[in-house]
This record gives sequence, C-alpha cells and structure tokens, in this order.
Amino acid sequence: MKKTSGMDLNMKDIIKELESDYDSMVKPNIMIAGKTGVGKSTLINAIFREKMVQTGTGKPITQHLQRISKDSVPVTLFDTKGLELTEIAREEVQNEILDEIKKREKNKDINEHIHLMWYCISYESFRIEQEEIEWIRLFSKKMPVILVLTQCFSDDTSFYEQLQKLELPVKNIVRLLAAPKRIINNIEIPAYGLNNLVDATFDALPEATKRAFVNAQKTNIDLKVKEAKKWSTGFIASSFGAGFSPIPFSDAVVLSGIQITLITKITNIFGFSRSRALTQTIVSALAGTSAATLTGRAMVGQLLKFIPGVGTVAGGIINGAVASTITTSLAFAYIKVCEKLSYQNDMESMSADEIAEMVREQYKKELKKNK
Repeated sequence: MKKTSGMDLNMKDIIKELESDYDSMVKPNIMIAGKTGVGKSTLINAIFREKMVQTGTGKPITQHLQRISKDSVPVTLFDTKGLELTEIAREEVQNEILDEIKKREKNKDINEHIHLMWYCISYESFRIEQEEIEWIRLFSKKMPVILVLTQCFSDDTSFYEQLQKLELPVKNIVRLLAAPKRIINNIEIPAYGLNNLVDATFDALPEATKRAFVNAQKTNIDLKVKEAKKWSTGFIASSFGAGFSPIPFSDAVVLSGIQITLITKITNIFGFSRSRALTQTIVSALAGTSAATLTGRAMVGQLLKFIPGVGTVAGGIINGAVASTITTSLAFAYIKVCEKLSYQNDMESMSADEIAEMVREQYKKELKKNK
C-alpha cells in the first residue's frame, strides 16, 4: 500500500477548501449599458482577470441582452445592445432589460439579482442625449448606476463638469481610458482610471458580493492586499487563545487547519488561477521541502529566536500569543508574496525554488516586524 505523505494530505485539503471557498462566493451581476462603439468590450477585458469578451462568447438572453460569464472568474456580466437604434427599437430594448431586471428581482436568491450598472458614454463624443439621461434616471431606480466615461484621452474636463452639473442619480462618474491610445507622432497615452472604477464599483456593490468582485478584478492589486489583510487580521484575532498550534513541532510537513484556511482564503482573494501545479508550488514553499523546511523543528527553532521571551517549548504546543505572532507573520508574508506574484505577467513560469525563497525571506521579515 502506498504511503501518503503529510504534503499529499495538505494538498488534498487545500484544493478541496479552495474549491469550496470559491464556490461559496456570491458572484456580482453587473449590467453594462452603452451605445455600440463606446468601448464596452475593451473595458471588460481590461478590468477582469481573464479575457471575458471575445468572438463567439456570451449567451443571448434576449435579442438585445447578452450574458457573459466564465467558470473561473466569479462575476456575471449583462451586455446591453441596441441603444443607438430608432425610438421604437429603443423602447423594445428598454422593455427587454426591465423585464429581465424584474424577473431577477422576484427571485429571493441574491445571486440572481442585478447588483449594479455601468452606463458607458464615449468621452470624445462630448455629448449625452436626452434619451440616455432618461435611461440613467430609470435604471437608477432599480440598481446603483456608475456613469463611465470611456475613451477619455483629452485633458479637457468641460464635458465631465457638464455632467456633474446635471446632478444625475448615479453613484459616481468615472473618467478612464481602458487601453493605451496611440495618437500622432507615435505618442501613446497610457491607460488610466481603471482603479477608480474598481473602487467605485466595490463601494456600490452589496456586501455579500464584494469578495468575489475583489477576486474577479485584476487592476487594483492594492484592494486585494487591503482585503486580504483585513480578513486575516480578523480571522487571527478570533482564533487567538483557542489553543491552536499553527506550526507543528515535528519533522513532518503538515499544515494546521488554521494555516490551510489562511492559504485558501488569501489565495481566493487574490484570484490566482486554480492551477494545481501553481498551488503545489506555493504550498510547498509555505509548508517546506526537503531542502528548506518552514514547519520542521530546525526551521522553527531559527524563526522563534526573533520572538523574545518564548523560552523552552515542550510537547510541541505553543501558547496563544506566540501562535498568533507566528500565524500573523505567515499570513502577512503570504499576502506580500501574493502581491508580488500578482505583478508577475509570467507567474506560471516561476520555479518552486524562486517562490520558496520569496516566502522564506518575507516570512523572516514579518517575524522580525511582529516580534
């Protein structure tokens, strides 16, 4: 019979909890409205972790409403079409959208509600039609609306100021350029404003959907870090004094239940691909390898010297204060590593040794900081 290692058990537990935690997220449903050509597809692909919009994607719900989703990104988008049509056609589009909203409102499951709308207008048009104003007023009665001014590569703020004076019932007005814009003489204007839209959306979404949105978006890494630290601090505080032993004093490479929960929650907040190979690499770096063991007796002995007054630890059990310090250090070290990895475009190509070294160095820094 094949012997099962501690790491094998950990990987099974972590993969299982990762999937369970991911599946428990309440996905935000965001409706994206605007005329053809305002850059909705570019905006969607710029905000979210994976390419959500491409040829052949999306499922038609009605003639003028398309549902866009991917199993690996916890968000559902509803793209409206036909807003630039004739008055009669626009009324048909409006009725289709309102019928879909009403149908979802009747469902008691918050997962099915439309939680927010991005109403997109091209800034370079320098105009908003009366019909669009009426649409915004109408939809704002059904859900929070953020007015998104796309394709904004001019420093002229007159149109933005004009819209502010209209006092539309929107949660925010955001100017942005979703993708770099090349203009004359090979001068390129970089993308900007995406983080502002992410922040405004996060603030306007229902509380239950925020964690999934943080996972789904890719532009605002600072928001991921903030939410990971907020969650970790609360979790560790609630666990303090519970008599846990976050780092087993044995040579076996086994993570405790508290560490597994930390790893899975933080991983899902950052929204890394649920790749077993990548997860194996990260967990190996955290739990240890034959070359360098974070959880083994020798490594713990080296790390604990950073914490004054620990003394001799008997029986492999450490007190709550020390446990809290070590677990806090582990959580914040992992968050910092996740932050660094989030800026790596080729993260999948990084070796286990490279990630392990990042974890070890950051872990030592955090222990010194929290001693």
